[in-house]
Amino acid sequence: MDEKDLEITNAQQNEENNSANSVNEADRDESLEERNGVKYETNDNWQFEAEAHSLTDNDIILEESVIGDDIPQKDEMHNNADSAGEDEEQKSVSQDSADNNGGKIVVDKSLFKIIPLVLAVFLVAGALVFLGIRYYTVPNGKEGKLMNPGSVVATVDGYDVSIGMYNYYYTSVVNYYESYAGYGYYELDTSKDYDLQYTTDDDGNKISWSEFFKNETMEEIKTVTTGYNAGLKDGIKLTSVQKKTIDEQIKNLKNSASQQEVSLAKYLKNNFGEYCTESTIRLMLEQYYLNALYRGEYKLKQQITQDDIDNYYSKNKNDYYTINFSYIALEYDTTSDKAKAESENKAKEYMAKIKDRDSIADLVPEVYKAYIESDAKAAMESDESLSKKDAIKEATKTYLSNIDGTVTGSDTPFGEKINEWLFSDDTKIGSTNYYIDSNYGYIYVILKTENATRLDDETYTVRHILICPDIDKLNNSGESGEKVTFTDDQWTAAKKKADSIFKQYNDGDKTEQSFALLAEENSDDTASTTVGSSDNFGGLCEATALGKMVPEFEKWSVDDSRKYGDVGIVKSDYGYHIMFFVNDCPQYRASIITSIKNEAVSKMNEKSDLRLHNSVIEKAIETAASSNKDNTSQTAQ
Repeated sequence: MDEKDLEITNAQQNEENNSANSVNEADRDESLEERNGVKYETNDNWQFEAEAHSLTDNDIILEESVIGDDIPQKDEMHNNADSAGEDEEQKSVSQDSADNNGGKIVVDKSLFKIIPLVLAVFLVAGALVFLGIRYYTVPNGKEGKLMNPGSVVATVDGYDVSIGMYNYYYTSVVNYYESYAGYGYYELDTSKDYDLQYTTDDDGNKISWSEFFKNETMEEIKTVTTGYNAGLKDGIKLTSVQKKTIDEQIKNLKNSASQQEVSLAKYLKNNFGEYCTESTIRLMLEQYYLNALYRGEYKLKQQITQDDIDNYYSKNKNDYYTINFSYIALEYDTTSDKAKAESENKAKEYMAKIKDRDSIADLVPEVYKAYIESDAKAAMESDESLSKKDAIKEATKTYLSNIDGTVTGSDTPFGEKINEWLFSDDTKIGSTNYYIDSNYGYIYVILKTENATRLDDETYTVRHILICPDIDKLNNSGESGEKVTFTDDQWTAAKKKADSIFKQYNDGDKTEQSFALLAEENSDDTASTTVGSSDNFGGLCEATALGKMVPEFEKWSVDDSRKYGDVGIVKSDYGYHIMFFVNDCPQYRASIITSIKNEAVSKMNEKSDLRLHNSVIEKAIETAASSNKDNTSQTAQ
């Protein structure tokens, strides 16, 4: 078997051997410090951890019946102690003690106190001689049972996480925030040290971006690994579709490496760090998809009552209301206290002019004058036939189209105080207020244009299995807008397959779970399954608004006679849809059901045991950052 075959075989055995990955966590507890529910090493100089169990009781009590002839008797032990010059009271074992312990012999353990230390030293020395110091201190970049202790970054519920896995997640997290920072979503300068730049965490605490990235990475790892471990314990297996998808994604990575004329190992090292290998990526994908299956089934099994919905609604009422408003954005000068005060006074002057939406529209040419002229100039440079008058007119339209906004009670684009002001019954329509965003240098003047309304629009939730006559043809049709047609033979074959799956469901236990698993294995609508990018499971189309799906699909779903568990087959231009009805209810109610299920999953995460090895994490971050820097440099060249 060549090296490549061995690597693939090892990757396939990961699931079977995951129990061998874990180091005895009970032996680590005393050296771990717990902060915010996470256990950290108190000694960052991580090395091989070996510990012999100590004798903590004052005495060792042995059953008399199990003591053989070779065990020293009471008098012999006294004599031995005497020869060592020890105090008679400390070394004696009295006959009364034996009598008082029901015929058991009580032995003074002080004779054996040296044994644990000697044993521990012997075990450590023996292990180091046999395996070598590097085995316990230097990562080997492998996964599964081949991973050495030096590769362990963290454990989640006793499952070891490798430095390569950490590198993958860390790099992905950093790339995500860097990408969106480029669009202005985050205040993050990618050219400066992340240790010296700050943001806030979910609890509002100020932390460096470096710490933020580390926390986000471990949260992602914890979420996926927790669901993966739970899925393994429940006996959940990857579907054939998921396995095929994993193989396709590995193939795509190899193609990308080939296009850059490097090996896959080199490609992964360049993008995710030195210890991220093909085995790491394959294991990561297996964990991701098994976690998705487990969490999907976990949410499906949640039994939510009307009382649950009512209680949740009463505690989070504003989250299910929406309100419209209009606004203008003025520049906020932060250069001095005087400049700040002048900016606020300017905002108040505009507030006095605003009575309704039309009055805000009238102010657009004045408020955005510099921006409109700049946009018009750019438009004229790209289109020489465009007159200045027309260019300004078009630019003004753009700013006029952006004076309206909508928020729900849980949205806080202008902070919690403005949100409370908007939703308050005491705030009359036509009232104005302002919000200062000093980070981005804007002050927003806000007009309340209507009262809050509840999200009562009709929605429905169903599961479906799409059997398309030719899914490749449908996928390749792109965005041309042309209607895809299929042959009669293709339609016949699709109907036959749909009927077969429908029969398989009816011949089984006919539960929502069994239907969901059939969708995972058979549906051509991958967006509604775990192999899609929508975080769905089992063909789920949740809280769907009217008009979002094809007419035949929607007509079946909103039929007044529908009740939970109804099934059927519907034909549309895309193929045959095997349907399972879940509910039909107002949007706010559907949202509450979703929120309750998601919170149940979050509570599962909170219960998992996460333990970190900070010294290995720092090594992971260092190698990932170095690889990213080298890769960026090569790309620039």
